[in-house]
Amino acid sequence: MFERIKDLICGFVEVEPDEVTAESKLTADLGLCSLDLAMLSSEIEKEFGVNITAKTFATVKTVGGIVEYIENEKK
Repeated sequence: MFERIKDLICGFVEVEPDEVTAESKLTADLGLCSLDLAMLSSEIEKEFGVNITAKTFATVKTVGGIVEYIENEKK
């Protein structure tokens, strides 16, 4: 799942896949803006059936946090 989230993120911002780690901060390290986060949320919902709201992104700040959130929601 981490690899797929990483691929999605690389589709929205110009970062190399090897720059994206579980600890990477979505906005500070990877440069995702609010529009990128909204599009990422939409893609996650389509692919994993999990809704991530803007409010959720306020607390889930890393790539690993997204993976953990999805895993918890799918239980």
